[in-house]
Amino acid sequence: MTVLGLLPMPPARIESGEILFEGTDLLKLGEDEMQAIRGNDISMIFQEPMTRSIRSTVGEQISEAISLHQKVSDRVARNQAVEILDRVRVPDPKQRATEYPHQLSGGMRQRVMIAMALSCNPKILIAENRPPRSTSPFRPRSLIYAGSEE
Repeated sequence: MTVLGLLPMPPARIESGEILFEGTDLLKLGEDEMQAIRGNDISMIFQEPMTRSIRSTVGEQISEAISLHQKVSDRVARNQAVEILDRVRVPDPKQRATEYPHQLSGGMRQRVMIAMALSCNPKILIAENRPPRSTSPFRPRSLIYAGSEE
């Protein structure tokens, strides 16, 4: 979460060092500059799937991320959301896109989080924890597991 500037400062504190991405120290960027990097260049799969919004369908949540970062129409974003759900092997993706997080199993919510993280084709994907093999439909080389020594 430090890499993406998502920790509240304070109480979180970075005492020294730098986080370099394409020659830029992420720690020196302002919120607007970090917002442009989040999702587009660096994305994250959070440990607790779908805690972001219980009032939006999974399709709406993915579409919102796509619309925000890619500046496409709502219709295009909805279609892309269904396509990405299919890519991460969510069964019946068109139907699942209309469902709410609480209607899905934990493993299915994890796949939706993976879809959301992949929705803008980031250069780097960070996972808080290694997803169980049964819920991880891919093994990209650009996936970093936070807290891992791999």
